[in-house]
Amino acid sequence: MTDIRQIHNKKDKQFLFEMKLEWLSADAGILSSDDVKGNISVATPAAFGGEKGLWSPEDLFLGAISSCFMTTYLSFVKKIGFSIAHFECNTIGQVALVEGKYEFTTINVYPKVYIADDGVREKAITALQKTQKYCLISNSIKSHIIYHGEVLNEKHIQSFANPSDRDGNSAVA
Repeated sequence: MTDIRQIHNKKDKQFLFEMKLEWLSADAGILSSDDVKGNISVATPAAFGGEKGLWSPEDLFLGAISSCFMTTYLSFVKKIGFSIAHFECNTIGQVALVEGKYEFTTINVYPKVYIADDGVREKAITALQKTQKYCLISNSIKSHIIYHGEVLNEKHIQSFANPSDRDGNSAVA
C-alpha cells in the first residue's frame, strides 16, 4: 500500500487510515488493510440484487457507527472511572431515494449498557450522552441519527449465543 502515513500520537490533530479493495468477480471484492488481521469479503447487498451472505457497504457503514459508538463509550467508561457488565448496540438505517439518489436518511442507534451496580447509573448515562456528542463516525455523516440509549441492570442481559435471539424480537425483561 502507499506509505503516506506517519506515526501519530493521540495529541495529533490528523490521522490517516487506509483500506485496500480488490475486485474479485461479478459484484464482489475483498477489503484489506495493513493495520488489521484478516480480510472482509464485500458485495452489493441483496436488496440491490447482490448475493446474500456477504457483507455490503451498507452493512459496514452501520457497523462502523455501532462499533465507533461502543469504542467511544468504553473510552468514556475508562475516563469517568466506572465499570459495566455488558454492552450491545443494534443499529438500523433507512435508505431512501432523495433527489434521484439513494442515501441513508435516518439511522436509529440502540445502545444498551448493562451495569452490575445501580450506583454507577448516572455515570453510565453521562457516558452515553458524551458518546452521542463525540462519536467520530456519527459526527462524520450527514444522515439524521436518533439515539435510543438504555442503561439496564445486568440481570437483564440476553445472550446472543442462541441465533433466535438475534432477530430483534426478544424483549428485555
